[in-house]
Amino acid sequence: MISYIKKGMKPFVIIYKRNDMPENYTGKSIKWSHNEKDAVNLLLSKAPNKNGFCVFKKGGQGKILSVKEL
Repeated sequence: MISYIKKGMKPFVIIYKRNDMPENYTGKSIKWSHNEKDAVNLLLSKAPNKNGFCVFKKGGQGKILSVKEL
């Protein structure tokens, strides 16, 4: 296990689509956090709306498809 990760943190895989990429593009990111909500917040500039649409920290809009713990 990586030593710099705080106790209790787990890896989460976030699968998403971006509006500024080709239609068949699906992005995937792994984030370490205590829960799913915190993992998604590491990727986004603000929380997604009820439909999953969001604004990413690096710019662009898209939709969160799934969040799963590894």
